[in-house]
Amino acid sequence: MKKLWFDILTPKQAKLFGCISLKLEKRGFDTIVTAREYDYTIPVLKKLGVKFSAVGGYAEGLREKILEEAKRIIELLHIVNDFNTLLAFPNPVAARIAFGLGKPYIAFTDSPHSEAPSRLSLPLASAVIFSSCIPKNEIEKYVIRDKTLLVQFNGVDEVEWLKDFSFDISYLRNWELEPYNYVVIRPPEIKASYYKYSKQEVLSFAIKTIEFAIKSGYKVIYLPRYGDDNIAKGFRNAKEVVIPDEGIDGTKVAYYAKAVISGGGTMAREAALLGTPGVSIFPSELHVNKCVSAWGFPLWHQTKLDEAYNTIKNILKLSEHEIILYKEHAEKLLRNLESPFEALIKVLEIALR
Repeated sequence: MKKLWFDILTPKQAKLFGCISLKLEKRGFDTIVTAREYDYTIPVLKKLGVKFSAVGGYAEGLREKILEEAKRIIELLHIVNDFNTLLAFPNPVAARIAFGLGKPYIAFTDSPHSEAPSRLSLPLASAVIFSSCIPKNEIEKYVIRDKTLLVQFNGVDEVEWLKDFSFDISYLRNWELEPYNYVVIRPPEIKASYYKYSKQEVLSFAIKTIEFAIKSGYKVIYLPRYGDDNIAKGFRNAKEVVIPDEGIDGTKVAYYAKAVISGGGTMAREAALLGTPGVSIFPSELHVNKCVSAWGFPLWHQTKLDEAYNTIKNILKLSEHEIILYKEHAEKLLRNLESPFEALIKVLEIALR
């Protein structure tokens, strides 16, 4: 049977590729999963029960990033020299290995705005799988058109792990939470190359939002992205703020939250697809967010922090009945969306001939 290699860099990729790798194994495929130690990536894979090898970590400076990637290439070559096809998001390290070994690279992306990794990897892809929410020309600018197959699906990546997800209210008890009495806050990737807000702006917004939620009678689950997060340090001893030392199941806590506020797109989108009001403060437009809102899910994408704050204040005033109505509507809408797995199967049939 053909052997597929998944290389995972972020928690979102861990959720998506973790679920897909388990499905493919049930269909008889052999899989190799490697993952970078960054954020909640490793805990997500462990919770899913995925077998993986942790290789490399995250680096901040430009020179440090190059050195880390160079080391990671060498380490990965000792683990994954025997595979038929690579599956990864825009990932210069993995793409270089696949290309150098003459193996197909099937790319997934929902982030054409992330220019650097896209430019360094998508030109090497045999196929790119992406949501129909994203205009084709946003991907075409990165690929070699007569060498790369573009495949779209009518949904977003998060559908992959949400359609069959089971929710257990007892999970909340681990964190002394009750349904709809807490807010989830995930800060932005302020160290990412594309990030535009100043650190001070984000810091002030997050503190103000946490304080308003507490004042309004809610607990706060705060999920820092980096070990040196000043907000986590400042609220570490606040009894109303939960800052998990280990990975928390973001999907389970999003389902029963009053709101999910995220500096990126994934957690806010995930929440909205479950019927939980999601607010994304990502600093530029995301095609997938625009789509999810247009489909009728409760997702607000605010690029101005003062507008985001006012939206959050209004959401926290909603009644439990209104939240439940959102959930009932979202459940019906979610059934009609496609997952990327369906598109992948079509591509694999072509790639593995």
